[in-house]
Amino acid sequence: MFAAENGLKSDPRLQGISEAIRVVPHFPKQGIMFQDITTLLLDHKAFKDTVDIFVDRYRDMNISVVAGVEARGFMFGPAIALAIGAKFVPLRKPRKLPGEVISEAYELEYGTDCLEIHVGAVQPGERAIVIDDLVATGGTLSAAISLLERVGAEVIECACVIGVPDVKSNLWIMRFIPNDMPFRDSAGSMASHFTSSWSHAKLIIAVKDRSVRMAMRGADFAGKDDT
Repeated sequence: MFAAENGLKSDPRLQGISEAIRVVPHFPKQGIMFQDITTLLLDHKAFKDTVDIFVDRYRDMNISVVAGVEARGFMFGPAIALAIGAKFVPLRKPRKLPGEVISEAYELEYGTDCLEIHVGAVQPGERAIVIDDLVATGGTLSAAISLLERVGAEVIECACVIGVPDVKSNLWIMRFIPNDMPFRDSAGSMASHFTSSWSHAKLIIAVKDRSVRMAMRGADFAGKDDT
């Protein structure tokens, strides 16, 4: 759910965070509105406020694993992990981790990708959250959940800085999906592709709603490929 639906609607930090995120038209290709968090990182107060919002939520949830999705999840995850007393576990693209790994492949809109985790990085029964910068269709986060569950972790939530709910045929399927409720959506096959994984994730937190109605009509939106 978005911050406004999480009791933060009047939180003064949200405006500063929103204003610190730059939207770059037509990058990396024509028609894409790129959500650039590098400008957020340049603003000490906005960066700290972003981390603090997540820390406030997870400090007392007995979280022992903060898993960051490559690459921008690495920018927020370690700070959150340090503040809540958890370990940071990187979920990396193929051939980036030097030790023995477990892999989880997933589909993008145009192709496939893969996330990997070191064997032994997470112990069975540990409570985990997944951190990334942006969620749109949910392909990457779905893979992250599956990967962590395969090594025995309990994935409590996923947390993203930017949420893009109205992207690519309204594939925003991660709002609230009770474990016992099958998801139905006009998006069809892609929606059903994510249902089984998302049924294990009770909640998705996005600090900033970037449905970008202020942006160009008909454009795609991105922080990275099909997150």
